[in-house]
Amino acid sequence: MKNIKNITIAILALVVSVSLYSFRLVPPPAGVSIVVIVNKDNPVASLTAGEVKLYWMRKIKTRWPNINKNIRPVDHKTKCSEQETFYWKVLGMTSDEVETYFVTKQYQNAQKPQDKFASDREIVDFVGEEVGAIGFINAANLTPEAKSKVKVVFTLSN
Repeated sequence: MKNIKNITIAILALVVSVSLYSFRLVPPPAGVSIVVIVNKDNPVASLTAGEVKLYWMRKIKTRWPNINKNIRPVDHKTKCSEQETFYWKVLGMTSDEVETYFVTKQYQNAQKPQDKFASDREIVDFVGEEVGAIGFINAANLTPEAKSKVKVVFTLSN
């Protein structure tokens, strides 16, 4: 039992160390406009930045109101300007802090981390198929085809 406790403390210390090491005071690159999207059948019409943060991080609920579907945050697999902008301006966090948050939630509650995709198109396709999904993409990639699958609930312009 003592070994498990020591391992747990060591893991948490490592996570905190990485988070502190990654802390930065420099905002992400300017000029990126992003839109937060949900499935077109989700009854939510619009969200504030604060609400986006609460839903995307599943801080207030784990299920969408009125449709009783699990909230499924959607993210990019690799670092990109859209991700940095979303993390910094909407979540108020760095990429390492977001990763630490989801690892901690997974460890504490067995909560599934965010779904990750390689491109905005893959994100749109997933959100279009998954009623509970919420994701973000570059506003320039919101094509007419994408608009037929998803709806914009928040826009962030730089």
